[in-house]
Amino acid sequence: MVKHHKYIQNIYARFLSKTDTQGFQHDMCWIWKGASKGNGYGNIRHNQHNITAHRFSYMLFVGDIPQGKEVCHKCDNRKCVNPDHLFLGTREDNMQDAKQKRRTTGGSRKHLKESDVQEIRQRLAAGVPLHIISARFNITQERINSIRRGDTYSGGKNGIIK
Repeated sequence: MVKHHKYIQNIYARFLSKTDTQGFQHDMCWIWKGASKGNGYGNIRHNQHNITAHRFSYMLFVGDIPQGKEVCHKCDNRKCVNPDHLFLGTREDNMQDAKQKRRTTGGSRKHLKESDVQEIRQRLAAGVPLHIISARFNITQERINSIRRGDTYSGGKNGIIK
């Protein structure tokens, strides 16, 4: 394991050394383990500029990002840098995607029952892929990862947990 990433000359090796690629499975999120911006997005310094890790991944593995385009996540996981989970869109496209997936603010966030959270944890323990669990419960993979880490859904009133 290389400790000093800044000394790695090959940009692909440097990028991948900061990424948990899940065995390069295309359906799994590749989790950024490097620096972050504090808003959940990964961050990398390249050519004297800071750039979000998912944008950098897109540029490395897919190609250039046209002016006026954003790199959006199909998986809604801000730490994901898997190029198969990224797509180009306008700001409006990204906001429409967020609205359709109910991940915008305004009280539309789905609350889960305790039995749902227990079932999600059982499925995680059994190795069920995130995208299958996500589709079954109509929640994002990011929320499933939050449940897995114990960041959220630790108990609540009337069987509803937030």
